[in-house]
Amino acid sequence: MNFEFIMGRYVPTDSILHRVDARIKLFYTIAGIIVLFMLNSWESIALYTVFVLGMIALSKMGMTLAVKTIKSIWILILLVFIFQMFDSTGRIIIDLGFIKLTEEGLLQSAKVSVRLILLIWFSTVFTATTSPLKIADSVESILKFFRVKAQYAHEISMIMSIAIRFIPVISLEANQIIKAQKSRGARFDNGNIINRIKAFFPIIIPLLVNTFKRADELALAMDVRCYNGHSGRTKYNEMTAGVSDWITLIVMAGLFSLFILADKTLFI
Repeated sequence: MNFEFIMGRYVPTDSILHRVDARIKLFYTIAGIIVLFMLNSWESIALYTVFVLGMIALSKMGMTLAVKTIKSIWILILLVFIFQMFDSTGRIIIDLGFIKLTEEGLLQSAKVSVRLILLIWFSTVFTATTSPLKIADSVESILKFFRVKAQYAHEISMIMSIAIRFIPVISLEANQIIKAQKSRGARFDNGNIINRIKAFFPIIIPLLVNTFKRADELALAMDVRCYNGHSGRTKYNEMTAGVSDWITLIVMAGLFSLFILADKTLFI
Protein backbone atom coordinates (compact mmCIF):
# COMPACT_ATOMS: atom_id res chain seq x y z
CA MET A 1 0.00 0.00 0.00
CA ASN A 2 1.16 3.51 -0.81
CA PHE A 3 -0.11 6.62 0.96
CA GLU A 4 2.45 9.04 -0.51
CA PHE A 5 -0.19 10.74 -2.59
CA ILE A 6 -3.36 11.58 -0.72
CA MET A 7 -6.53 12.11 -2.69
CA GLY A 8 -7.85 15.54 -1.83
CA ARG A 9 -4.43 17.02 -1.08
CA TYR A 10 -3.88 20.69 -1.82
CA VAL A 11 -1.25 21.32 -4.51
CA PRO A 12 0.22 24.81 -3.96
CA THR A 13 0.97 25.95 -7.50
CA ASP A 14 0.12 29.16 -9.33
CA SER A 15 -2.60 28.34 -11.84
CA ILE A 16 -5.69 30.07 -13.18
CA LEU A 17 -7.94 27.86 -11.06
CA HIS A 18 -5.97 28.61 -7.89
CA ARG A 19 -6.89 32.27 -8.25
CA VAL A 20 -10.64 31.65 -8.63
CA ASP A 21 -12.82 32.39 -5.59
CA ALA A 22 -13.32 29.22 -3.51
CA ARG A 23 -17.10 29.71 -3.39
CA ILE A 24 -17.28 29.88 -7.18
CA LYS A 25 -15.20 26.71 -7.46
CA LEU A 26 -17.43 24.95 -4.95
CA PHE A 27 -20.56 25.95 -6.88
CA TYR A 28 -19.32 24.77 -10.28
CA THR A 29 -17.83 21.59 -8.80
CA ILE A 30 -21.18 20.56 -7.33
CA ALA A 31 -22.95 21.57 -10.55
CA GLY A 32 -20.41 19.63 -12.63
CA ILE A 33 -20.97 16.46 -10.61
CA ILE A 34 -24.74 16.77 -11.04
CA VAL A 35 -24.35 17.31 -14.79
CA LEU A 36 -22.03 14.31 -15.06
CA PHE A 37 -24.74 11.96 -13.80
CA MET A 38 -27.30 13.55 -16.12
CA LEU A 39 -25.34 12.54 -19.22
CA ASN A 40 -26.42 9.26 -20.79
CA SER A 41 -24.69 8.90 -24.16
CA TRP A 42 -21.10 7.83 -24.61
CA GLU A 43 -20.48 10.79 -26.92
CA SER A 44 -21.47 13.32 -24.27
CA ILE A 45 -19.42 11.50 -21.63
CA ALA A 46 -16.45 11.60 -24.00
CA LEU A 47 -16.87 15.38 -24.37
CA TYR A 48 -17.08 15.70 -20.60
CA THR A 49 -13.88 13.67 -20.31
CA VAL A 50 -12.10 16.17 -22.56
CA PHE A 51 -13.46 18.97 -20.35
CA VAL A 52 -12.18 17.32 -17.15
CA LEU A 53 -8.75 16.70 -18.71
CA GLY A 54 -8.67 20.37 -19.66
CA MET A 55 -9.46 21.30 -16.04
CA ILE A 56 -6.60 19.08 -14.86
CA ALA A 57 -4.26 20.86 -17.29
CA LEU A 58 -5.43 24.29 -16.10
CA SER A 59 -4.95 23.32 -12.45
CA LYS A 60 -1.30 22.29 -13.12
CA MET A 61 -1.75 19.30 -10.81
CA GLY A 62 -0.49 17.00 -13.58
CA MET A 63 -1.83 13.77 -15.01
CA THR A 64 0.58 11.81 -12.81
CA LEU A 65 -1.26 12.89 -9.69
CA ALA A 66 -4.60 12.31 -11.42
CA VAL A 67 -3.61 8.72 -12.20
CA LYS A 68 -2.45 8.20 -8.60
CA THR A 69 -5.89 9.18 -7.31
CA ILE A 70 -7.37 6.35 -9.38
CA LYS A 71 -4.69 3.88 -8.28
CA SER A 72 -5.47 4.60 -4.64
CA ILE A 73 -9.13 3.51 -5.00
CA TRP A 74 -8.95 1.01 -7.86
CA ILE A 75 -10.60 -1.64 -5.68
CA LEU A 76 -13.69 0.55 -5.23
CA ILE A 77 -13.91 1.17 -8.98
CA LEU A 78 -13.54 -2.56 -9.65
CA LEU A 79 -16.31 -3.41 -7.17
CA VAL A 80 -18.63 -0.82 -8.73
CA PHE A 81 -17.91 -2.31 -12.17
CA ILE A 82 -18.63 -5.87 -11.01
CA PHE A 83 -21.85 -5.07 -9.13
CA GLN A 84 -23.26 -2.99 -11.99
CA MET A 85 -22.35 -5.65 -14.53
CA PHE A 86 -24.97 -8.10 -13.26
CA ASP A 87 -27.67 -5.53 -12.53
CA SER A 88 -29.40 -5.24 -15.90
CA THR A 89 -31.64 -7.04 -18.37
CA GLY A 90 -30.99 -7.47 -22.07
CA ARG A 91 -29.14 -9.70 -24.51
CA ILE A 92 -27.38 -12.41 -22.51
CA ILE A 93 -23.67 -12.89 -23.23
CA ILE A 94 -22.79 -15.39 -20.50
CA ASP A 95 -25.35 -17.59 -18.70
CA LEU A 96 -24.09 -19.55 -15.71
CA GLY A 97 -27.52 -20.21 -14.26
CA PHE A 98 -27.44 -18.09 -11.10
CA ILE A 99 -25.27 -15.46 -12.85
CA LYS A 100 -26.24 -13.87 -16.14
CA LEU A 101 -24.04 -11.34 -17.88
CA THR A 102 -25.85 -9.13 -20.39
CA GLU A 103 -24.50 -6.74 -23.00
CA GLU A 104 -26.51 -3.86 -21.52
CA GLY A 105 -25.19 -4.66 -18.04
CA LEU A 106 -21.60 -4.62 -19.30
CA LEU A 107 -22.08 -1.26 -21.01
CA GLN A 108 -23.84 0.16 -17.94
CA SER A 109 -21.06 -0.98 -15.60
CA ALA A 110 -18.45 0.61 -17.88
CA LYS A 111 -20.43 3.85 -17.99
CA VAL A 112 -20.81 3.99 -14.20
CA SER A 113 -17.09 3.29 -13.71
CA VAL A 114 -16.10 6.06 -16.14
CA ARG A 115 -18.45 8.44 -14.36
CA LEU A 116 -16.87 7.54 -11.02
CA ILE A 117 -13.37 8.23 -12.38
CA LEU A 118 -14.47 11.59 -13.82
CA LEU A 119 -16.18 12.47 -10.54
CA ILE A 120 -12.98 11.75 -8.61
CA TRP A 121 -10.85 13.74 -11.05
CA PHE A 122 -13.19 16.73 -11.08
CA SER A 123 -13.42 16.74 -7.26
CA THR A 124 -9.63 16.40 -7.03
CA VAL A 125 -9.20 19.48 -9.21
CA PHE A 126 -11.22 21.43 -6.64
CA THR A 127 -9.30 20.17 -3.61
CA ALA A 128 -5.93 20.47 -5.39
CA THR A 129 -6.56 24.14 -6.22
CA THR A 130 -8.23 25.18 -2.95
CA SER A 131 -6.58 25.17 0.46
CA PRO A 132 -8.46 23.51 3.36
CA LEU A 133 -8.88 26.88 5.08
CA LYS A 134 -10.49 28.41 1.99
CA ILE A 135 -12.77 25.39 1.59
CA ALA A 136 -13.98 25.82 5.17
CA ASP A 137 -14.44 29.58 4.73
CA SER A 138 -16.36 29.08 1.49
CA VAL A 139 -18.71 26.56 3.11
CA GLU A 140 -19.33 28.91 6.02
CA SER A 141 -19.97 31.86 3.68
CA ILE A 142 -22.41 29.85 1.54
CA LEU A 143 -24.29 28.54 4.59
CA LYS A 144 -24.64 32.08 5.94
CA PHE A 145 -25.88 33.22 2.52
CA PHE A 146 -28.66 30.63 2.75
CA ARG A 147 -29.62 32.00 6.20
CA VAL A 148 -28.18 29.13 8.24
CA LYS A 149 -27.59 30.20 11.83
CA ALA A 150 -24.08 31.67 12.20
CA GLN A 151 -23.17 29.27 15.01
CA TYR A 152 -24.06 26.17 12.98
CA ALA A 153 -22.41 27.51 9.83
CA HIS A 154 -19.16 28.10 11.68
CA GLU A 155 -19.21 24.74 13.45
CA ILE A 156 -19.85 22.84 10.21
CA SER A 157 -17.03 24.66 8.43
CA MET A 158 -14.68 24.09 11.38
CA ILE A 159 -15.42 20.36 11.39
CA MET A 160 -14.75 20.22 7.65
CA SER A 161 -11.49 22.14 8.03
CA ILE A 162 -10.22 19.84 10.78
CA ALA A 163 -11.23 16.71 8.86
CA ILE A 164 -9.53 17.86 5.66
CA ARG A 165 -6.34 18.72 7.54
CA PHE A 166 -6.29 15.39 9.38
CA ILE A 167 -6.60 13.25 6.24
CA PRO A 168 -3.04 13.83 4.93
CA VAL A 169 -1.59 13.62 8.44
CA ILE A 170 -3.24 10.27 9.14
CA SER A 171 -2.28 8.95 5.69
CA LEU A 172 1.37 9.90 6.17
CA GLU A 173 1.39 8.26 9.61
CA ALA A 174 -0.10 5.11 8.12
CA ASN A 175 2.65 5.09 5.50
CA GLN A 176 5.32 5.44 8.19
CA ILE A 177 3.81 2.63 10.28
CA ILE A 178 3.65 0.33 7.23
CA LYS A 179 7.32 1.00 6.43
CA ALA A 180 8.27 0.38 10.06
CA GLN A 181 6.38 -2.92 10.14
CA LYS A 182 7.91 -4.01 6.83
CA SER A 183 11.38 -3.27 8.19
CA ARG A 184 10.55 -5.70 11.02
CA GLY A 185 9.66 -8.41 8.51
CA ALA A 186 5.89 -7.94 8.30
CA ARG A 187 4.20 -8.97 5.05
CA PHE A 188 0.86 -7.59 3.91
CA ASP A 189 0.47 -9.36 0.57
CA ASN A 190 1.00 -13.00 1.53
CA GLY A 191 -1.52 -15.66 2.48
CA ASN A 192 -5.28 -15.76 2.18
CA ILE A 193 -7.68 -12.90 2.77
CA ILE A 194 -8.02 -13.65 6.51
CA ASN A 195 -4.25 -13.58 7.05
CA ARG A 196 -3.99 -10.32 5.14
CA ILE A 197 -6.68 -8.74 7.31
CA LYS A 198 -4.89 -9.92 10.45
CA ALA A 199 -1.65 -8.43 9.14
CA PHE A 200 -3.20 -4.96 9.19
CA PHE A 201 -3.99 -4.99 12.93
CA PRO A 202 -0.43 -3.84 13.79
CA ILE A 203 -1.14 -0.83 11.57
CA ILE A 204 -4.69 0.00 12.61
CA ILE A 205 -4.14 -0.07 16.38
CA PRO A 206 -1.19 2.39 16.57
CA LEU A 207 -2.87 4.54 13.91
CA LEU A 208 -6.02 4.83 16.03
CA VAL A 209 -3.95 5.60 19.14
CA ASN A 210 -2.05 8.36 17.33
CA THR A 211 -5.29 9.75 15.89
CA PHE A 212 -6.94 10.03 19.31
CA LYS A 213 -3.75 11.55 20.69
CA ARG A 214 -3.72 14.20 17.96
CA ALA A 215 -7.41 14.94 18.53
CA ASP A 216 -6.77 15.40 22.26
CA GLU A 217 -3.81 17.72 21.56
CA LEU A 218 -5.89 19.75 19.10
CA ALA A 219 -8.73 20.14 21.62
CA LEU A 220 -6.23 21.26 24.28
CA ALA A 221 -4.61 23.75 21.90
CA MET A 222 -8.00 25.22 20.96
CA ASP A 223 -8.93 25.48 24.63
CA VAL A 224 -5.64 27.22 25.51
CA ARG A 225 -6.29 29.76 22.75
CA CYS A 226 -9.73 30.46 24.27
CA TYR A 227 -11.63 29.16 21.27
CA ASN A 228 -15.37 29.57 21.93
CA GLY A 229 -16.97 29.05 18.55
CA HIS A 230 -18.16 31.81 16.25
CA SER A 231 -18.79 34.37 18.99
CA GLY A 232 -16.64 37.47 18.54
CA ARG A 233 -14.54 35.95 15.76
CA THR A 234 -13.46 38.03 12.76
CA LYS A 235 -11.54 37.12 9.59
CA TYR A 236 -8.23 38.58 8.55
CA ASN A 237 -9.04 38.09 4.87
CA GLU A 238 -12.65 38.50 3.80
CA MET A 239 -13.72 36.49 0.76
CA THR A 240 -14.65 38.69 -2.19
CA ALA A 241 -15.55 37.54 -5.69
CA GLY A 242 -14.17 39.67 -8.51
CA VAL A 243 -15.26 40.13 -12.10
CA SER A 244 -13.03 37.28 -13.30
CA ASP A 245 -14.66 34.94 -10.76
CA TRP A 246 -18.16 35.71 -12.01
CA ILE A 247 -17.00 35.31 -15.61
CA THR A 248 -15.62 31.88 -14.67
CA LEU A 249 -18.98 30.91 -13.16
CA ILE A 250 -20.86 32.09 -16.27
CA VAL A 251 -18.49 30.18 -18.57
CA MET A 252 -18.89 27.02 -16.49
CA ALA A 253 -22.69 27.38 -16.49
CA GLY A 254 -22.61 27.77 -20.26
CA LEU A 255 -20.44 24.68 -20.72
CA PHE A 256 -22.64 22.56 -18.48
CA SER A 257 -25.73 23.73 -20.36
CA LEU A 258 -24.09 22.76 -23.65
CA PHE A 259 -23.26 19.30 -22.30
CA ILE A 260 -26.87 18.71 -21.27
CA LEU A 261 -28.25 20.14 -24.53
CA ALA A 262 -25.89 18.04 -26.66
CA ASP A 263 -26.77 14.90 -24.71
CA LYS A 264 -30.52 15.48 -25.15
CA THR A 265 -30.47 16.58 -28.80
CA LEU A 266 -27.32 15.55 -30.68
CA PHE A 267 -26.53 12.20 -29.04
CA ILE A 268 -29.94 10.63 -28.61
